[in-house]
Amino acid sequence: MRSKSVLLCICTALCAMPSARADVVALPPHEKTFRSAFGSFTVGNRDETISRILPLNQAGFTRESLVGATAYARINGAASGVLKTGYHVGCAADFHTGTAGVTSALPLGVGPNPGLSLDPGPVATVNIGPGEVKEVAVAEKQIQANAEGTIIVRDFHIIVNECVGPVAVRQFTYLYVKSPSVDDNGAVFGNPQVL
Repeated sequence: MRSKSVLLCICTALCAMPSARADVVALPPHEKTFRSAFGSFTVGNRDETISRILPLNQAGFTRESLVGATAYARINGAASGVLKTGYHVGCAADFHTGTAGVTSALPLGVGPNPGLSLDPGPVATVNIGPGEVKEVAVAEKQIQANAEGTIIVRDFHIIVNECVGPVAVRQFTYLYVKSPSVDDNGAVFGNPQVL
């Protein structure tokens, strides 16, 4: 029983240690041009930064960062569209606390010394499940025909709680275009970064 208690204390101490660093990463730009029935369109991102910050709760299962980027698009032709930007956030494994308390066993004695006894013992359960990738939408903007549109994101706060292992973020920029003859779309993605 003592070894379980010591192991639980060590695990708790390691999990409570903050894991994030306060540093800023500047990422390269991305741009693509697509041909379509109405002409062409371009979608891109630039000025992307990720600033890893120490979690406010100081917990090892929490990651925080401030992110920023400039998402842009241009439509060349008789079409309009919607520019959308945000982040994909992936967690390796979800950590959820289960229950904590006391269990008891009530063995009924039979034989030469019959009797009833209570054997209480501490119990804690932890649930660890597969991780997920979530899409965090930040902003969107309408773009008219033969025009350019830009979305500037500064210090958007991303918080990931209850995650065991690495957390990765990747910026996305989507352009959805509509014309009388065709609906089209294109996208660019930033380089994935671990928080």
